[in-house]
Amino acid sequence: MERSLSTELLVENDENQREESWLSRFLHLIYKSDGDDDEGFSSVKPVSFLQLFRFASRKEKLAIGIAIFLSVIIGMCTPAHIYLCGVITTLYVDVKEPKGNLEFLHHIWRLSSVYGVFFVFTFIFGYIENWLHVWASERIAQRVRSEFISSVLSREIFNEDGASTGELSNRLNSNIDRLKDGIGDNIGTFVRSISMFISGSMLSFYLDWRTSLLLIWSGPICLLNSSLIPLLSSSANNKVVRLSEEANGISEEAILNIKTVASCNGEKSMIEVNLSLLSSFFPSLLQRYSSSLLSSIAPSTRCGFVTALCDATASLVHAVFHTAGLWYGTISYHCGRIEGAGSVFAVVSVAMGSASCFTRLGPHLMAVVKARAAAAKVYHTIDSRPREEELLEKIDPSNAEMNIRFENVSYTFPTRCQLVLQNISFNLSPGESIALVGKSGCGKSTTLKLVTRFLSYDTGRIILDGRPIERYDKKRWRRMVGVVSQEPSLFNGSIRDNICLGRPFSEEEVQRACKIAYAHHFIMGLDEGYSTLLGPSGVSLSGGQKQRIAIARAIVSNPRLLLLDEATSALDTKSERIVQEALDSASEGRTTIVVAHRLSTIKNVNRVIVMDEGRIVETGGYDELRCRPEGIFAQMISAQENERMEEQRVTMMDKGETEIDDIVKHKESVDEINPNQFPITIGGVFSLYFYNKKRAFFTTILSLLRGIEMPLLAASFYFVFTSLKDTEYETELFWTMIGTLFVGAFSFTIIIISQTVHTYTGESTMKDLRISCFSSLLHRPMEYFDRQETSPSASSVLLSQQPPIAMAIVHNSMSNMIENVFAGFIIAGMTFFICIPNGLIGIAYLIIFFTTFALVEHYSNKAYNEVVEIDKSGELAMEIFDNVSTIQQLAVESHFQDRFDEIQMRRRKPLALKIRCLSMVHAINESESLLLDFMATTIGIYFVYTGLIDIKQMYATEFFIAILGYCAIAMSESFKDIVLASSAARLLFKLIDPTIEKKEESENSGHMMLNGSIRADFISFSYPSRPHKRILNDITFSVGEGRSIALVGPSGGGKSTVVNLIERFYQPTQGEIYLSDIPFPSIPSSSLRSTIALVSQEPILFRGNIMDNIRLGVENASEEDVIEACRMANAHEFIRNFPEGYSTPVGEKGRSLSGGQKQRIAIARALVRNPRLIVLDEATSALDTQSEQVVREALLTSARGRTSVTIAHRLDTIRHCDEICLIEGGRIVERGGHEELMERRGKYAEMVDQQRLT
Repeated sequence: MERSLSTELLVENDENQREESWLSRFLHLIYKSDGDDDEGFSSVKPVSFLQLFRFASRKEKLAIGIAIFLSVIIGMCTPAHIYLCGVITTLYVDVKEPKGNLEFLHHIWRLSSVYGVFFVFTFIFGYIENWLHVWASERIAQRVRSEFISSVLSREIFNEDGASTGELSNRLNSNIDRLKDGIGDNIGTFVRSISMFISGSMLSFYLDWRTSLLLIWSGPICLLNSSLIPLLSSSANNKVVRLSEEANGISEEAILNIKTVASCNGEKSMIEVNLSLLSSFFPSLLQRYSSSLLSSIAPSTRCGFVTALCDATASLVHAVFHTAGLWYGTISYHCGRIEGAGSVFAVVSVAMGSASCFTRLGPHLMAVVKARAAAAKVYHTIDSRPREEELLEKIDPSNAEMNIRFENVSYTFPTRCQLVLQNISFNLSPGESIALVGKSGCGKSTTLKLVTRFLSYDTGRIILDGRPIERYDKKRWRRMVGVVSQEPSLFNGSIRDNICLGRPFSEEEVQRACKIAYAHHFIMGLDEGYSTLLGPSGVSLSGGQKQRIAIARAIVSNPRLLLLDEATSALDTKSERIVQEALDSASEGRTTIVVAHRLSTIKNVNRVIVMDEGRIVETGGYDELRCRPEGIFAQMISAQENERMEEQRVTMMDKGETEIDDIVKHKESVDEINPNQFPITIGGVFSLYFYNKKRAFFTTILSLLRGIEMPLLAASFYFVFTSLKDTEYETELFWTMIGTLFVGAFSFTIIIISQTVHTYTGESTMKDLRISCFSSLLHRPMEYFDRQETSPSASSVLLSQQPPIAMAIVHNSMSNMIENVFAGFIIAGMTFFICIPNGLIGIAYLIIFFTTFALVEHYSNKAYNEVVEIDKSGELAMEIFDNVSTIQQLAVESHFQDRFDEIQMRRRKPLALKIRCLSMVHAINESESLLLDFMATTIGIYFVYTGLIDIKQMYATEFFIAILGYCAIAMSESFKDIVLASSAARLLFKLIDPTIEKKEESENSGHMMLNGSIRADFISFSYPSRPHKRILNDITFSVGEGRSIALVGPSGGGKSTVVNLIERFYQPTQGEIYLSDIPFPSIPSSSLRSTIALVSQEPILFRGNIMDNIRLGVENASEEDVIEACRMANAHEFIRNFPEGYSTPVGEKGRSLSGGQKQRIAIARALVRNPRLIVLDEATSALDTQSEQVVREALLTSARGRTSVTIAHRLDTIRHCDEICLIEGGRIVERGGHEELMERRGKYAEMVDQQRLT
């Protein structure tokens, strides 16, 4: 038998670790030694270094190999450059009379030409090396993303990972980005540093072994110091990653279900939940800005302080050893132990430069550590894909007769130690139809999941044509099964795309399926017909329309087995009868399993199986079981006062079928969201940096103070040349030593303060920005999310992806930029003061530098925007994560995989421009000091030759310009991060609408006491994108306090639109709505939605436990209030039976609960609010007979003294309402009480007759 995948990976990891260098093993031990065993990454062991390249192709490995070779060459250039500087310095010291010395001039020019040669080669090699690294890392990351999506598409519904959609999205985006960073140019920087250290150490020992032996110890000290960073901060970093995943999951869940959050007045709750997560890793000093964010020392601040302390220590160590090297080298030169004054400069600079490379390794080593941890999470998801038993050949079920048999099957839900099915057995013959009935949570839907092999039973067997069902190929089996579930899942795309989903169906086949599903007429009423875009999750369709599309999608493939899980629950009376006839017709000759609460829909099945608490309690024909008066089925029938009669002629109707909440609803109202709102990138930089002016002022002062470090160092080195040239060198040497030690002490202090404060302020500012974006999104009008660019999925992806990128502006990258710009201008001024020609060179260089980088920024920003515009893979991935069970059921995994890969391929072209821009920045970074030395030496020595300056001034200004080059290098390193961050900041600021926040602040300044009476005066509504087609026409109704009204009519007639207007999700085009005789616009949102409670057709639950979901928006509700609401909603009993009771996690989207259980919790959530106005949009459609009767009585009881608006297709649920309005084609065509409307014998009476209302 083959080894399992996990065994293979463990062996491979062990082998790779044996192959790793001592440094990789050392880092692994460092990471492993962290005692804070936190969730998130601690549960998955970081992968080995070589495993980071697990998905690299041969071509990419070759590119990385060439890039590493070039990194080695570039690393060797730095010691060679310093050695050349030492040779020239020796000539400066030894020359007696440089003025008019032509031989000396030519000699220096020959040496300076070597600078030029080095510059050209370093620039070219640096560009190629960075391009190869970034190109390979992008390709590898793309392949990992593809493998990640493939794994998710093939995973089981419940597996050991248990990651939510938000966590999966975070792994796909943030974690793979960390993996990409760890295998990109950070590897090149590491190799360059090692190459520089080895070659520099060899050169320095060659020049003077005594001085080198003194200085060489700074390298191990710096290495040990850098190693402390991951040792002390990996735990905190893991916490940040885990909390970020949770925060992203919560914000994504809230944004995707924005209507539910708004209707529950839960914006504040969701923001507070986010704050509680964010506050645990943002600093405690946030008390100044928000008392609600008080917490202990945050992991982020801890990381910043650890990094600052290590960097400061490295700076101090460098200053001490540099001082000791200059002291010993100068004395050795004057004592004759070192030949040539330039050798002192060369040996000290090369030795310290080699050692200092370890100082710079901290962030790059940290990037590798993060990459290994992130890769572990990503690979864990990839490797969690199920593997079929390879010893058994899978059978093609295409010729199966569909003889299905359950033999003593039992199943336990993974998240609860509770049997869902207990020893159930039944047979299903070919062509036979059976129905599974029973109360919610009895195991009906679980049985269907076992048939479709989404779940694996614990004991027993499921037999298909005499063989265990596991012997058959899973994907081929699912292609033969058509499933219509209770909650239809649609995708962002056209109606045709949603039906076909990549399968090769002709237009005739699609239309035939839609005609059978009674969807063709309303589709043809749309402007674009079958090409109409539905928007994310089919947001542009009503519930009944989505259900009919799902039915058409199920039957278009002509399945052999049909599974109907409440397939018609969302349809109106006429549509339900027609679709039921179509399903009955489609079931002919097919094996069919029906799950239903409406028993009138199963009259024609061959056999009915009644389930209770996971057991089969009754089996027989419909009429047979009905005639057993003591049986459960007979009691269920008698409890249903409505039975649908499917024998009358019904005229196919076009009216009312053209409602389509088009994806571009209020186009004019969202046109203000202009992508060019921030036309220049620099605006995004300063907008974010000065987001909090006090923080920005304080951090700027610290950056400027730190910027003094380089000018002070340059000034102290002014005395170096004198101490080497003069025989009386003691005084100059003393002040040089004092100067360097002072700079070291100053740097030690300011680095700790500056970097710690920058970490704190950066995290605080980004936290505030994230909360502002999140808050602004939650307060946006609903039409904002109807636009493709600002859809819920697009907004959610933006909010999770961009903050880490934008962090560079308010973090250390911006600090480094400010301090080095400040230092650069001071040094340029000093150079200008000492030597005007070389000063002009410095100033000209700064001008050229900023101009060049401005151009690079422009093109890089252009490329970045193109990538963002093209790359919709994040939105598609979220859609896949949300609907993976639907995708698997339809066996269209390859279609979504191909779509994702296609998007990844399309982003390559603009990404190539971005890589070229970043590589250009890197090439300039690596070679600019050579260019500066070439210019300063070539031009400056000429002025020495002419006598305009002396050789001491020449040396000082040349050294100043060299320091200016190092400042420019530091600027360019930060510039790459800021270029990306500036575009990310623009995108984030587009999410914020200050007018909304001001409006909400003014609205929420006071709370209104409202009585619940509601009145609509001549309401008309149409979408600006379809001004010729009104959805509502002069709707007028009035409901007094404590009275009730029902809205009935065909699906798509405008009923749900009325609910949207009552909830103030949209504003009427004409007319006005009044609550307590107050116009809607005058009522604060918090007061409005505290007065109104909505129970919708599709219940939405959020991550957390049952208690949290019921308390959404009313956190002050007591436990007794919650329990009483649950009793009224008939939910208390099943909640109490859970092992954890009200603390039971509901899972993502409430997937741990059945549909009926979710609906009852949603009803309890509405009742606990004690609302004055209750809006029930098919509130009991998902309940079984017994639960529906109890809940209906509870709703009637709770409605006493309250105003109620009810939308219903099942007319027996609204017969006791004070007024009934029949809406058809956007108009109220009939109104009155039940008895009154029955006496008129109009359309309402016709609908009642069709339902045989008793």
